[in-house]
Amino acid sequence: MKIIKYINYWTEDKKIKSEKATVGKWDIWNKTKYKSKVEKGELTSEQVARDNHPKGFAYEFCAFEREGDEIPFALVNLVLRSNHAGVDFIDPAGRNYLSYLFGESKRSPEELFLREVWYYNFPTENTEEEDYRMHFVFDEEGNVNYRKYDEVNKKTLDYESNRQFNMTGLYEPIPTFGDYESLIRLERDLPIDVMI
Repeated sequence: MKIIKYINYWTEDKKIKSEKATVGKWDIWNKTKYKSKVEKGELTSEQVARDNHPKGFAYEFCAFEREGDEIPFALVNLVLRSNHAGVDFIDPAGRNYLSYLFGESKRSPEELFLREVWYYNFPTENTEEEDYRMHFVFDEEGNVNYRKYDEVNKKTLDYESNRQFNMTGLYEPIPTFGDYESLIRLERDLPIDVMI
């Protein structure tokens, strides 16, 4: 079982932010005023997130493999009123190397659909500059498109599917508060027939 903490991790400076800073960010997004109560110790970020969840307000959490880890393996942003969930997977060097962006599902109001995947390839563990990144776009009709951004050769390559794919593996139940195991799983049945 993963350890969930309702805090923000900024990949730009590779630091976990305080509950106060995290809730302050949520207050800006949601036009709420919880930060001062968190500052005074009257509320925790988890309590604010628990309150935001059924209202569909935005909140974030970090998922850690073990207690004491300084870098989460995933940072998740949820805005359920907009049927949005973003899952950024973080590597041991603190860089975002993979993002899953879920949106509204036409199949069921109880589900999200994985609409976009971003993959970032770094040549070494010591660099912040990627060799290339790939952006995959899926739709519920079975179409797949992607663009590869080659940063070394300064080129882009586009691909559009010429056949329909099975999209069954891209649906995800809308999570209940605190139950994120399925949402933060890395392994997905992605309809990609190309080599990265």
